[in-house]
Amino acid sequence: MNKLFLGSMALAAMIAGPAMAADMPVKVKAPPPVVLYDWSGAYVGFNIGGVWADVDRFYPQAIGGALSATSRTEDVIYGFHAGAQWQWGQWVLGVETSLSAGFREMQGSVALPTPPFAADTSAYNKITNLFTVGPRLGFAWDRWMIYGTGGYASADIKGQYTFTSTGVQRFPGFHGQNRHEGWFAGGGLEYMVHKGALVDVIFGAEYLHFDVQEKNTFCFNPACSPANAEDYRSSATGDIVRARLTIKTQGYGWWGPM
Repeated sequence: MNKLFLGSMALAAMIAGPAMAADMPVKVKAPPPVVLYDWSGAYVGFNIGGVWADVDRFYPQAIGGALSATSRTEDVIYGFHAGAQWQWGQWVLGVETSLSAGFREMQGSVALPTPPFAADTSAYNKITNLFTVGPRLGFAWDRWMIYGTGGYASADIKGQYTFTSTGVQRFPGFHGQNRHEGWFAGGGLEYMVHKGALVDVIFGAEYLHFDVQEKNTFCFNPACSPANAEDYRSSATGDIVRARLTIKTQGYGWWGPM
């Protein structure tokens, strides 16, 4: 009887075992953690786009009273940018500098009133060597980042007189140039398109507004003293929309252990 009882128990265990095992919860391995893109690193790049700008020329001593004239320019703008940035969580903080120029030197002209100026006279202006430097604050989610930026801006403003009818320079000796300083602000969106062995490739789009303040551009006498009717001051404002191509290092490991 004992042998029969033991055999029956063993048979029951063999039948019930697989069924009980099927009812037991199965531990599933957790998926590997998602590796998010790290925006930290130093970078350099090239940018190209469009610029729409105004140059204001102000004559404080014009005969008959002070007057101003504004020339408008539309141009293709291109330049280089470089910077460095660090990421904490989803926030990215960095600093960037850029140097830009227009294919036509952002030139524009406006006809001057008669009088006090001679008939067929225009104020001809250029904006060259637009320089910006300032911080960037971004918010990243994996390969995408949106950012805001702003800071210091400066540009060369050049001015001369031309014949309104022909565009030929009217008074070769009457031209001025000065470096004007001001500010810029804007923002953009970037996307990492290729992760390489050492560096990554990033595409982006950016909008900037710049404003360089009024300053003496031409003085008939040294330092505009004494003042003359021909003396004028210039300032400029503009808007830029451009595409960016950037090459960025993967962090700062090339500096050695951090």
